[in-house]
Amino acid sequence: MMKLFLSFTLIWALSSTAGALQCQSCTDQQCSSTVPLTCSSETICITASIQDIITGTQTISKACASSSLCPATGSQTFSVNLGFANAVVSAQCCDTDNCNTATLPFPAAQTDNSLQCFTCEPLTSQCTPLQCQGVENTCLKASLSESDDFQFLGCASANLCAATSSLGTLPFFDTAVSGSPSSLLPLRSADTNLLQTTRTSTKRGATGPLQPSL
Repeated sequence: MMKLFLSFTLIWALSSTAGALQCQSCTDQQCSSTVPLTCSSETICITASIQDIITGTQTISKACASSSLCPATGSQTFSVNLGFANAVVSAQCCDTDNCNTATLPFPAAQTDNSLQCFTCEPLTSQCTPLQCQGVENTCLKASLSESDDFQFLGCASANLCAATSSLGTLPFFDTAVSGSPSSLLPLRSADTNLLQTTRTSTKRGATGPLQPSL
């Protein structure tokens, strides 16, 4: 009976991993080499080229991704500007084994669009208008899970806003508070566990200055 039980357990384990998606994963930030990664529950592979606008740092990431980050296959551009941290991501989502081998070009410089949001200094809470650029078509307001008083405001692309709301953390920008995006998959930490994320807007009066809508 014990041998029969062990046989069933082995068959179940093999069948569970046999159907799992396999993606390529970078071994370093420059993605000088990759290794195969068996996804746990994710059904999408992603490759992303991340451009830190402030520091000029460029990072390449390849990994498994959740449907919250990649609701469909194809190309996406993610962008966020918190004033003190600003990064743009070119990404490609696919759903077959090892389909994320390609390395994408880094995003081109974005130009100003018609949206303005507010950005606030986290330590002083002093807010100033922020000009959004490119695909940043949404105003982002996020607070740390441990403190509603410690909030981040800025511009973001709608797809990044949706992913942040679903995942409870800021994808691609796990060290965004220091201005250095470094990881593809969201990392839950004291700095980036953004559990309260809403869309806000700015109001422009006929003759008055911009005022934040909080």
